[in-house]
Amino acid sequence: MQIKLVACDLDGTLIDGIPILPEVKEFIVKIRQRGIKFVINSGRSLENILDILSQSKVSCPAGYPEAIISKHGVFIHYLKGQIYVEDEEWNKARQKELKILKQEIGWKSKLWEKIIEEKFKIYPVSKNIDYGVFAVSFKKNEEAEKIKKVLLKDSNFKYTTFLRNRFFLTAALSTTQKGSSLARVAEHFKIPPSQVLAIGDSQNDEHMLNGKYGFIPAAPSNAEDNIKQLVRSQKGFVASLPEGKGVIEIVSSLLNGSKS
Repeated sequence: MQIKLVACDLDGTLIDGIPILPEVKEFIVKIRQRGIKFVINSGRSLENILDILSQSKVSCPAGYPEAIISKHGVFIHYLKGQIYVEDEEWNKARQKELKILKQEIGWKSKLWEKIIEEKFKIYPVSKNIDYGVFAVSFKKNEEAEKIKKVLLKDSNFKYTTFLRNRFFLTAALSTTQKGSSLARVAEHFKIPPSQVLAIGDSQNDEHMLNGKYGFIPAAPSNAEDNIKQLVRSQKGFVASLPEGKGVIEIVSSLLNGSKS
C-alpha cells in the first residue's frame, strides 16, 4: 500500500502521557526517510502541542511534524525552517467563524451547565464555562457521551457542535473538523487522499476516519469500541497494540501490505 502522509491524533493515539516514546520517535524518523510526511492532528492548542514536542525532545531541526493541525481542525501550521507558519487563508477564515461561535453560544453555556448538574445529576470533574466557552471533563466516557447527545439534540446551531475526546467534552466549530483540515494539508503537500493514513482513537477523530475524505483509516487497540467498528467498516486497520506502539504496528503493517 502506498502511503505518503501519516496524520496522527496525539492523546490516546501517539502518546499515553508525556513524552513521546523513544521507539516511536525513531520510527517516525525512519518513515520520513522513506519520503513519508508526518502530521499531528490534535484537539490541543498549537502551544500545548509544541510544549509536548519540546518535552519529547523533538525540535524543528528534526524536520517533523511537517504540519500541525490544532484545536480539532481549526488551525493549521506548516513547518518552515525553524518555525511553524500558519495557513493564513485557512486560519483567518476560522478565526472569523470562532467569533460567530462565541456569539452563538453566548451564555447558553451556563444553561448547559445547569442542565448537566440539576437535570441529569452529573457533576463534571473540571470545567471551563464562560461566555461563548464550554469545555467540561467527566469521570467516565459514558457520561461525556450522554451529555454530548443531549446537547446536540437540544441545540440547533450553524457554527457550533460538540466533540468528545473520551471523558472530555467541548463546544467546537461545526464548519471544520479534523477531516476537512487534513484534506487541506494533503492538498498543500499535493498528496491524494488515498495515500493519506489517518490514525485516531476517540469520537473527535471520526471526521477523519469515516471515509468522507477518502483517507485510509486506522486505530490503536486502545481506541473506543465504536471507533474500531468505524475503522473496520471502512476496511481500515485496527492494531493489536495500544497508543504509540499501535501506530508503529499500523504503519509497518500497511507498508508491508498486511491488513487487520
